[in-house]
Parts: sequence; C-alpha cells; structure tokens
Amino acid sequence: MTDNEDFDCDSVGKGTSTALEKQYLRLTSAPDPSTVRPESVLKDSLKFVRGKWESDRNYSYVSEQLKSIRQDMTVQRIINDFTVEVYETHARLALQNGDTSEFNQCQTQLKQLYQKLDGAKMEFLAYRILYHIQMSKTFSINHLLTEIDEETFQNAAVVHALRVGEAVLSGDFISFFQLYQNAPNMNSSIMDILIDRVRYSGLKTLCKGFHPKLSVKAIQKFLHFESEAKCLEFLEGMNCVMIDTR
Repeated sequence: MTDNEDFDCDSVGKGTSTALEKQYLRLTSAPDPSTVRPESVLKDSLKFVRGKWESDRNYSYVSEQLKSIRQDMTVQRIINDFTVEVYETHARLALQNGDTSEFNQCQTQLKQLYQKLDGAKMEFLAYRILYHIQMSKTFSINHLLTEIDEETFQNAAVVHALRVGEAVLSGDFISFFQLYQNAPNMNSSIMDILIDRVRYSGLKTLCKGFHPKLSVKAIQKFLHFESEAKCLEFLEGMNCVMIDTR
C-alpha cells in the first residue's frame, strides 16, 4: 500500500507524536518520527475526527485529517483491520459529500486491502460497480463481473448496483428512480451523480412519447423532482420551451 507517497517507508520506524490533529502535507522524503503518530494515537485521532464531523460537519477539515491519518499509517506500514476502518470511514464520508476523487482513492486502496483483510467487501463492491457506471467504464464493469462468484451475485447491495447499471444502460429511468428510492447502504450517494444524466435521457423519451407537449407536473412526477421549482430549474437548464396554458 503506497497511498501516493514517494519515499522509503522502511526508514521511518515507529512514530512518537501524540497529536490528535495534524495538517496533511504531501511528503517528498521520509518524515521525522517525532512528527508521525503511532497506531494507538491514530485510533484516538480517528475517534476525535469522527466526533468533529458529528459536531461541525466540516468535510474539508475532516477529509484533511483522515488523509493525515492515512499518511501516518502508510509511512509506518500499518496494514491491519484499523487500516480498513480508516479507509472505509473516509470513503463513506467522501460519498456523502460528493467527493468522487477522494472516494476513488479510498476504494482503490480498499480493493487491495480486502485481498488479505476483512471489511465491508460487498458494500464497497457495490459502490465500485456504481462508480464505474458513473464513469461510463463499461469495460471495467465487464471485467469486474468476471471476478464475482455466485454467492456475491446474491448480495442485496451488489444486485441493486447491477440493476442500476441495467437501468442506466437501457435508458429505463422509471426503474432507476424505483431503485433510487430503495437503495441500500450509500448506493444512492453515487446514484445522485447519475441523476442529471438519467433525467436528461428520460426527458427525451418523455418528449417523444407525449409530443407535442408535456406538462411540468408530469415531468416532475416521472423524473422524481422534489418540487416544481426544481423541475423548472432543470428544464430551463435544458433550454426547454415552456408555454403557460393557464
């Protein structure tokens, strides 16, 4: 596990810092052990950071602190269940806050970690499938499917992700929104990124089916907008021509 750091990890040894908070800085050489926190302190730091998230909801701060924890684990070659916990925590928070770049870094590391360690493997496999769908990586999805055994195909979160993929690829926006409403874990967080694409495709289908005109109320219902105002904002962004029929 490298987590994008370029230096000789073997030369660092065990850290001695007791700081719960630490600014993340990209390293170009092995750090002074006095600035690196040992695993026992990192566990306290993770609890502290989780508490800060619950109280302040400052994702930028929390993400930086989690990256700093990850960095301290990397330079000390800490690879165990705690490592998995840190990456899973950061990945979920990244999803919750729409940070797909950080999520992808975490899920890439988790894929490696899961080869030797336990964790929420099925949950994150579902996220990985949805992430590839969001990135339109059909080849990656097909390759991923060849690695999935029969037991995994029975997992509810994985089945849900695969059904989302089918809905997106076939343009079935009705099934997509049904799946969105019943998404397990945080599957809906990745589906959020897909919604505009699905709505655009769905709008074209609706316009063809209801030509020459379609009510805003109908569009709001079919494409699951929370309000008419949100629906109108979307339609205006699509340069739709709207006529007042009152």
